[in-house]
Amino acid sequence: MIVRISPVALHSSSSMEQDISPIEASVPPDKSILHRLLLIGSLTRSAFRIPIDSPHSISHDVIATMLALESLGVPVEFSDVGIELNGVGRKGYRMPSHSINCANSGTTARLLLGLLSGQPFNSTLTGDSSLITRPMKRVAECLAKMGANIATTQSGTLPAKIVGQNLHGAEISLTTPSAQMKSAIILAGLFADSPTTVSGKIQSRDHTERMLSSFGFGIDISDEITIRPEVVSDLDEEIVYAVPGDFSCAAFLFATAILLRKRVTVKNVGLNPSRTRFLDMLTLMGAECEATNVVEEWNEPCGDITVFGDRLTEPIEPINISGDDVPLLIDELPILMTLSIFANGESGFRGVSELRLKESDRIGLVANQFKGFGVEVEELEDGLIVQGVPERQLSVAPIIHGGDHRLAMAFSVAALFCESEVFIEEAESVGISYPNFYSDLGRIAGQKMVDVSLV
Repeated sequence: MIVRISPVALHSSSSMEQDISPIEASVPPDKSILHRLLLIGSLTRSAFRIPIDSPHSISHDVIATMLALESLGVPVEFSDVGIELNGVGRKGYRMPSHSINCANSGTTARLLLGLLSGQPFNSTLTGDSSLITRPMKRVAECLAKMGANIATTQSGTLPAKIVGQNLHGAEISLTTPSAQMKSAIILAGLFADSPTTVSGKIQSRDHTERMLSSFGFGIDISDEITIRPEVVSDLDEEIVYAVPGDFSCAAFLFATAILLRKRVTVKNVGLNPSRTRFLDMLTLMGAECEATNVVEEWNEPCGDITVFGDRLTEPIEPINISGDDVPLLIDELPILMTLSIFANGESGFRGVSELRLKESDRIGLVANQFKGFGVEVEELEDGLIVQGVPERQLSVAPIIHGGDHRLAMAFSVAALFCESEVFIEEAESVGISYPNFYSDLGRIAGQKMVDVSLV
C-alpha cells in the first residue's frame, strides 16, 4: 500500500482558518495488555470475552499471539462480541504440530520462550524476516538459570528450539530494563518447582505483574518480584475484560495535535504509570495535557486524555532523554524525535541503544531520514542529537522506514510539513500496531492531506 501525504502550512493563516473544533478519536486495544491477557488467560480455567469494536482494529502482533495459542490447543477466536478465549489451565497446552510463527511480534516470541520452557514437550519458535534478526539470547540465558533448554541460532536469534524441562526456582537479577525479558522469567516461574525472584532493573512496563495479581496468581511485588507457583488462580469461570486503548498508538495523535495546534481527545486510553511518561515529556515541551474520566479495572487505570495543542502560543521546547526515562518511553521515542525537529533548539536522546535492536535499527533509520528532510542531526552510538527549528518546512525525501511500523507513522507525521507531497511505500506496515492510523491521522490533519486510496 502507498499513502500520499500532502503538506500543511505550520502556523500559516490558511491553517488557522481550518476547523479548530475539538477532535475525538479512539485507538486500538493496548497490545501489551492484550498479548498478556491472551497468554495468561490461557493458563486459567476461565472463559474470557474481550470486547472489540472490529477485528480490523486488532494489531497484526496480537493476531500472531492468537494463532500461536491455537497451535497449542487453546480455543481462541473472533466472534460477534469480540475475542473469545477459553483457558486450558497451566497443564493444558498440547504439543504443536509445527513451528510456531510469531510473525513480527517480539512480545509473542519472548513471552512464549518463558511459557513453553517448562512444558512437557518440545517446540520451536520462528518469525518473519524482521523478527528472526532480533535478539533472543538474553532471554534464553536468563531462563537457563531456571533450567530451561533453549537453543537459538549462533547469532542468538530465532528460530529457537525449546526442549521442555522441569524448571527450578531461581534468583535472577536483571541488568537491562526489559518488560519482555522480565515477563518471560515471571511466566516461566509459574512452572517452576519453587519460588522465583526477579530483582535488579525491573522498572519497566508492569502489565504482567498487575494481571497476575488481579487474576489471583501467586506474585509478590515490592523492590523485587517473587513468583509463587504453588498458588492457583482464583478467577471466576466467566470473565469480561475490556482492554483500554493503546497509549503508544495515541502518542502519534497527541504529537500531531501539538504540531497542528489542534485539541485532540483520545477516549479510554490506558494510564498505567509505566506507560505515560510521554505526557510528562509533552508538558516539558510546553503542551497542556489532561486526563479525565479515570477508572481502574483489573489493576489497570484508564481514562480520556486531551492534549490542548490549540493553547500553544510559543514554539515547543527541546528535551533531553536518558537514564531511567528510556524504558518508560521506548515505543514513543520515534515520535518524540519527530517532535524535536520542530523544537526551539537542541534535543538529545542518549542511552537509547536498545532502539537499534527493535524491528529495525531505529537510530540509524531516523538519523538518515532526518538528514533527508534537511534536519541537522548527529547520530551517536547510543542515540541522536537533533537541532530543532520552529515553523520549519522539511525537504522532500524518499521515506525509508524499513517496514518498521513506528517509523512509518513517525515519518508520516513529519511528512505533513514537507515542501510538497510525499509518498509512503509499504504503508501497510502500520498494521503491526495501528491498522487505522492513516484514517485517524487524516481526521486530525484533514482528509485531503492523507490519501490512503493508492494501492
